Amino acid sequence: MKSGLFGVIVKMKMNNCIFCKIQKEEIIIETEYSYAIPDKYPVSKGHLLIVPKKHYENITEIPDKELFDIIKTIKIMEKRLIEKLKVKGVDLRQNYRPFVPESKLRKIHIHFHLIPRSFEDLVYKQQGKAKRGKLSEKEKQILIEKLK
Repeated sequence: MKSGLFGVIVKMKMNNCIFCKIQKEEIIIETEYSYAIPDKYPVSKGHLLIVPKKHYENITEIPDKELFDIIKTIKIMEKRLIEKLKVKGVDLRQNYRPFVPESKLRKIHIHFHLIPRSFEDLVYKQQGKAKRGKLSEKEKQILIEKLK
């Protein structure tokens, strides 16, 4: 954890961080250092977030042991997306953009996106500018159950 004035700011961000307050019923899979949840604003059906349990701002802060755990969670969830949702492929993304203000679509807590893809899908057709949907509570529960 950071110290000094910056540490106070980081602690405030952690207290307000949606990923630090995640509810158990939203979690598809949980490991020692990470968990997977449905993305609340998916760009495609089955869009997931893989999140470290500890609050880190970027990948360079994550200890190797924890990062390896995150990668294993990504691998497990990618396999489930392909097998259970019958997707043709998956994009893995992690955005680190400290110059962009925090918003509903930009969080300071590092996380990884697993985005199901298919040939010439909407993400492709809109050249990476696909409009994000809003996942309903019912859709979220169905996705969680399918991928557990």
